[in-house]
Amino acid sequence: MFELQLTAKAYAGRPVLGALRLQLSPGQRLALLGPSGIGKSTLLNIVAGLDTEFSGTRRCAAELRIGYLFQEPRLLPWRTVAQNLRLVGAEPQRIDALLGEVGLPDVADLYPRQLSLGMARRVALARALAFDPDLLLLDEPTASLDGDTADAMRTLLTGVLQRRPELALVLVSHDPRDAERLTGQQLTLAAAAPRPPLERAGITTK
Repeated sequence: MFELQLTAKAYAGRPVLGALRLQLSPGQRLALLGPSGIGKSTLLNIVAGLDTEFSGTRRCAAELRIGYLFQEPRLLPWRTVAQNLRLVGAEPQRIDALLGEVGLPDVADLYPRQLSLGMARRVALARALAFDPDLLLLDEPTASLDGDTADAMRTLLTGVLQRRPELALVLVSHDPRDAERLTGQQLTLAAAAPRPPLERAGITTK
């Protein structure tokens, strides 16, 4: 379904990610763990096809549909919840069902400023599910949420995944509780150990 053969990713000449191979099949769930700044979100953007400035190859089925739940909900503030969903192609008759699935049946006519962060993330999840994705990308879905709200979000996402057994998932998180509840595989990104100065210059020491 999807394959990424990453050789390297850098910003302004500064290495961010090294060699990595990632393959995904229908229904596969993978968590990318690691501290902030290690490159998790960068890798997720490469998987999504939003970042094409990298060394390597990205291959996926031509008809692959990808839903992306960003860390920031990214709802248009001048549009109602229903209008935000219609912008990504949600049919008017399906909007109530999508909002009901994320536990927000009565917010269609509200504006993003009237929602809490947890509610806005749920609306963003409904938007990601609106076109029945084959691959769902989650970037820190519980970040900045209090304990109860974060646990409710995990429960909600667990239900979504159980109802869609063929939906593949890549989750980015610094919280192992997200990975434990939502995925079957975990990949921890870590900084490479610094090499001695002479080795960095291409000289091997003994």
